[in-house]
Amino acid sequence: MSKSTQNLSPLQELIAEQKLLCEEVGSAYVEVSGDDVVAVAVKTLDQDPIVGIRKKPETEENISWFIYGGEQVSNEDDFETMTVRELQDIIPDVLPYLALEQGFRFMIDGDDYEDVWKEDA
Repeated sequence: MSKSTQNLSPLQELIAEQKLLCEEVGSAYVEVSGDDVVAVAVKTLDQDPIVGIRKKPETEENISWFIYGGEQVSNEDDFETMTVRELQDIIPDVLPYLALEQGFRFMIDGDDYEDVWKEDA
């Protein structure tokens, strides 16, 4: 552990990790709150890879992240909404990616595979 991170709280460490990831992939840093709402296909999270897509919020709930497991989700009804705080208890591995800006996607799996990209406009 580097000297600069050993005195940080877990939240500060997460924010530092998010900012570094955003910088590495050319994304603006978008601050995330524990109360922010995401849509998760919980029943699919036992499948690899885990995929996240950040879209422009289109509902009054302001959902911008859609997260699922496997190659694709066949039905929008598979998604349930939850806060980032609730998501942390289910799949904490996605938290570093949640500060990416609109248009970004990520894909991770249990074998440390990681891919992050921005969709073509």
